[in-house]
Amino acid sequence: MKPQARRASVVGGGWSGLACALRLADAGIAVTLHEAAPQLGGRARRVDVALGDRRFPLDNGQHLLVGAYDRTQALLARIGSAHSAMRRLPFQLRYRDGFSLCAARLPAPWHLLFGTLAAKGLSAAERWSLVQWTLRWRLRGWRIQADCPASALFEATPRTLVQRLWEPLCLAALNVRLSQASARILLNVLRDTIGGTADAADFLIPCHDLGKLVPDAAAQALAAQGAHVRCGERIERLARHAAGWQLQSTRARTDADAVVLALPPNRAADLVEGAGTASDVCKALRALDYAPIATVYLRYGAPLALEHVVHPLREDRQQQRFGQWVFDRGALDPRHASILSVVVSGAGPHLELDHTELAGCVAEQLKAELGTPAPAAHAIIVEKRATIVPSPGLQRPAARVGHRLYLAGDAADSPYPSTLEGSVRAGEAAADALLQDLR
Repeated sequence: MKPQARRASVVGGGWSGLACALRLADAGIAVTLHEAAPQLGGRARRVDVALGDRRFPLDNGQHLLVGAYDRTQALLARIGSAHSAMRRLPFQLRYRDGFSLCAARLPAPWHLLFGTLAAKGLSAAERWSLVQWTLRWRLRGWRIQADCPASALFEATPRTLVQRLWEPLCLAALNVRLSQASARILLNVLRDTIGGTADAADFLIPCHDLGKLVPDAAAQALAAQGAHVRCGERIERLARHAAGWQLQSTRARTDADAVVLALPPNRAADLVEGAGTASDVCKALRALDYAPIATVYLRYGAPLALEHVVHPLREDRQQQRFGQWVFDRGALDPRHASILSVVVSGAGPHLELDHTELAGCVAEQLKAELGTPAPAAHAIIVEKRATIVPSPGLQRPAARVGHRLYLAGDAADSPYPSTLEGSVRAGEAAADALLQDLR
């Protein structure tokens, strides 16, 4: 039976909070969603970016999803954003110097096996090494007994494969380098992508800005279910009372039978600590570390289009070549013609440069690798706390924090890194825990 006349407050309007609120509303819970910012979306939202004499609706960071992200795709379908919202491409790594590794259009696992055999820029020994590595971990169920740095998984792997395949994929999926990443978490992602169905490793690239993709449509879906969405409302304090919880915001007080905190770890810890509960949870939340992401937008004066929608780049920090992936925004949305977005994941010396210097370095890298001209304008967005560092042995609190108090978002325990998929899964897990407790 669906619970009757139950009230839940979801604090945080990022993708995790939205996924949580929708799941609760669909189950008949009276939901209030509180978001401190003036708009929904959290760290995956639309921003108006000035590029020269024009402003464009772009994103606070370029995102790449994969076919294995089934909960994100289910969320898109739920809110009506599933069809034209994403460009789907078979798994492909196409460097402009001729190296390429692309999935064949065959059932799994033959799609990657034949793709490896047809790869360009790899020797026969390197191809065989890749096949052996994949088969070995497939037979092990993609499980490791004791967690360790992900770089240990590739100690016997040819350097070319590490540089051209595994390091770029780790940066794209976990936002840190192999040496910083949890082997267990990386294997979880690889299990679901290259170890999954033929389409699980597909690239899914948003064609619209991220605000249109999820937050705008999710807000409409929540309104249709009678939920209340309050933007610009920061929750300052939680207090337990006999009937449940009282939330004190900058504008009003709200009573709820249950509360979900879909917040960054430090903000969640502040509220949990202020409520006088779960000191061990607060300690775990404050121990989490963050990794940044920089997105460099370049607009060109003359018409410009890349050969493919997305290209990996040859990173060389000593040569100040910081870009790791480049996306042709015009191939995704005609309004963004002649705009490229370049992703620089993780920490590094690029963060010590000012925006003009970093844009210059990236523009020179693209000129050397892709033959692009000098851009007419640039803009850079740096999310300093974009994701949690998925370090070996990472410990995140479970969804249940206290009596009818729950945790979602990057801060909550998950087999996934703090990607969009991980956020959606954590939001739904918190909702499921709440629904179970209210039965």
